[in-house]
Amino acid sequence: MTIKLITFDLDNTLWHTDPVIVRAEQILWDWIQLHCPPASNRFNLESLQALKAKVAEQNPRLRHKLSQLRLEFLYQVFSACGCQPTQAKELAQQAFAEFLTARNAVELFPNALSMLQQLKADYQIIALSNGNSDLKIIGIDHLFDGHYHAENVARAKPYDDMFVAAMKQAGVSANECIHVGDHPEQDVLAAKQLGIKTVWANLLQQSWPQELKLADHEINHLDQLIAKIKQLS
Repeated sequence: MTIKLITFDLDNTLWHTDPVIVRAEQILWDWIQLHCPPASNRFNLESLQALKAKVAEQNPRLRHKLSQLRLEFLYQVFSACGCQPTQAKELAQQAFAEFLTARNAVELFPNALSMLQQLKADYQIIALSNGNSDLKIIGIDHLFDGHYHAENVARAKPYDDMFVAAMKQAGVSANECIHVGDHPEQDVLAAKQLGIKTVWANLLQQSWPQELKLADHEINHLDQLIAKIKQLS
């Protein structure tokens, strides 16, 4: 079958996420201290992370909803600092907006933009991400036909919800689709189980788990992707 749809993971596939998150967490903490001074005496970065983990444990329904989870976590931060519910909610929303801006201040991997532009001419392109990045803020939403994430589908990868939604939107079957992602289980294994061809985006030079079947192709630089897609077409 002719390939008609390319689905992309985002974090650590089109950009390196870890340093972005570290920076965003620091910016968030600085904002919290500025707008809620009592937080400095009650929390530090480490205790904030512990509270976030506790909130996640107490709210399993938000396990796949990262934005909602962070809003609840921030609400509890401000509540713990003595804010009344209305004020705590307002501060949580403002703090989250600050975090989201920093979280989306990503630097695309080399050749990511030109690669997407070339693929857009021949294929439908849909993003599938467990994160809460915003393609419009990043400035590349015009290169995608859709964006599925854990906020707008029921469950995150490796569940099949995003893949199924993308194929339904594009009007294609699994053998007309290629998925590109960095995570061996959440991307490659999840796609392969649906019969979707896979490209492992190993741009961070990770080791492949020996117990898993290999992806159809592996790339170490995004300028290798178009050739691999043609080989799978």
